[in-house]
Amino acid sequence: MNRFSNQKSLRVFLAVELSLDLRRKVVELQCQLRESLPMVNWVRPESIHLTLKFLGYVDASLVEPVLTAIEPIRTSQPPLTLEVQGLGVFPHLRRPRVLWIGCTGDIPALFKLVSRIEGAMEPLGFPPEDKPYFPHLTLARIKHDQSQVGGVLTHSGLLEQPRNLGIFHVDRITLFRSDVSQSGAEYTALRTVPFTEPGSHNSI
Repeated sequence: MNRFSNQKSLRVFLAVELSLDLRRKVVELQCQLRESLPMVNWVRPESIHLTLKFLGYVDASLVEPVLTAIEPIRTSQPPLTLEVQGLGVFPHLRRPRVLWIGCTGDIPALFKLVSRIEGAMEPLGFPPEDKPYFPHLTLARIKHDQSQVGGVLTHSGLLEQPRNLGIFHVDRITLFRSDVSQSGAEYTALRTVPFTEPGSHNSI
């Protein structure tokens, strides 16, 4: 029996979970930034992840087909290594809505992985993203009425200061469920699929 058959629809996305060590460093960074930016809404450390593909609300019956569709990726995708560094905002400093830390390193391989996921999801009815993929970890969200945040970031030089949280190994994909409430989004890992391509940390 499908474990999701008793639910009508789920809000889901594919992402990479952070290691415990990287999550600890993210917490330290948030604490440092909080002194200058007490007015923003900080993302709970356990909720921070690297999004690969947001699927949105889907019928629960599609969860297993989604997992089946990424099976060829799981068995042929080599692990890749990223470096987490560099602060920035979306969409711009005049009216920032998201504060993030970026990813560098094996970005071409990451783009290829995301492209493979897009290709696997399209036959299931999930269209490709209309915006270029930009790898990042969301640290905080900024409300419309917090217009002073852009000025604080500009004059404090926080975005120019070097920030490097170290290495981030991508060797598995997790399907997350997102439940939205007044207190924010809560993410639950539904299934994690480790890469088993020869040379992967998870290969036998």
